[in-house]
Amino acid sequence: MNHDKRLQNLRSRLDDALLVTDLANIRYLTGFTGSSAFLLVTTDGGTFFTDGRYGEVAGAVVEALTGIDLQVHTGPVTDDIAQHVGEATVGLEAHHVTWDFARRLGEAVTGEVKPTSGLVSDLRRLKDADEVEALRRAAAAGDAAFAQIQQLASSVATEAELGRALISVMEENGGNRAGWEPIVAVGANASLPHHRAGESAIGDGLLLLDYGCVVDGYHSDMSRTVWLGGEPSEEASRMYTAVLESQEAGIAAVRPGATGREVDEACRAVLRSHGMEEYFIHSTGHGVGLDIHEMPRLSRVSDDVLAPGDVVTVEPGVYVPGSGGVRIEDMVLVTETGGEVLTTSPKGLVP
Repeated sequence: MNHDKRLQNLRSRLDDALLVTDLANIRYLTGFTGSSAFLLVTTDGGTFFTDGRYGEVAGAVVEALTGIDLQVHTGPVTDDIAQHVGEATVGLEAHHVTWDFARRLGEAVTGEVKPTSGLVSDLRRLKDADEVEALRRAAAAGDAAFAQIQQLASSVATEAELGRALISVMEENGGNRAGWEPIVAVGANASLPHHRAGESAIGDGLLLLDYGCVVDGYHSDMSRTVWLGGEPSEEASRMYTAVLESQEAGIAAVRPGATGREVDEACRAVLRSHGMEEYFIHSTGHGVGLDIHEMPRLSRVSDDVLAPGDVVTVEPGVYVPGSGGVRIEDMVLVTETGGEVLTTSPKGLVP
C-alpha cells in the first residue's frame, strides 16, 4: 500500500498542519498498527510521535515514509508536539480527541488549535486495489464460515458456542481475528438487531447471524438468516421474502452518483409494499474498511454520493418484537457501472 501517496493526498488538502490521533487514520497513512501514536502532518513534512514501547517499530515505519521524522516522547506528548508545531495553526480530528487533550494542546502551542472533520476519512472512503483485495479475503473467510453453518449449528448447544465456532472457521480460512463478537440470535431473540449471543439453545426455528473478520486491518461484514429444522413458519417465510426482495432492490440501486438516501429508499419501498416498513428500525448500510463503520452512510438522511471505490453494506431487516426477525447483509463494491457483491454466500431461508 502506497502510504507516501496517501500522505501527499492529505497534504494537498491542508492549509497548515493536522494532528492525526485516530489510530485507524494513522494506520491508513503510515501502516503503523500499534496502540500509541500521534501523527503531525504539515504541508511539507511531519512528525510521528510514539512512546518507548514502539520506538523501534515506529522507526521502521517512518524510515519508509518521505518527510516524516520520529519523536519518542517520555513526557507529556502535547509539549513535544508544541516544539514541532512552531506558530502553525493545528487542526485536530474533532471526532476523536477529548476536550481535555484539546485544552492541554491549546495551552502548549503558540498558534491556533481548531477542529477539523473528514480530512482523512474522506480519503479512506475510496479503496485502492490493495484495500479491495484485503476486503475480498475478509469476505471470503466469512463466506467459508457460512458454508458450514448447518454442521456448526448441529455441533454446538448455544448461541455463544456457535459464535465462537464461526470465529474459528474464519480464522482457519485467512481471517486474522473476529471483527466483533458475532451476533447469533435464535427464535424471538432475532427481533433484537444487536442481540448478544448467550446461553439460548440452538434449535429448530429462526437463526439470525451477523458476523465478520479482519484481514490486514480490513473488515468484512455479513448477515444471513436461516430456518433450522422442518418447514419454516408462514410468518418467517413472509418476513424473509420481503427482506430478500428489499435487499435485492438496494443492491441494484448501488451505482456511482446514487445517494445514500436513494439506496435506503429502494430498500424501504419494497418493505412498504409488503406492509413491513414499520419493522425496519435501522439504516440500510454503511461503509466498511479499516473500521467496521465508515463513510458513506446509506440512510434516510444521507446525502453521501456513491463513487467507484466505495465499499458499503446493504442490510435491510425486519424485527417483530417477541416473534423474531430477518436481516440479510452483503458488502458491495461500487464500480464504474454499478455494484459488485463481495460476500457471495447463498441466500435462502432453508440453508
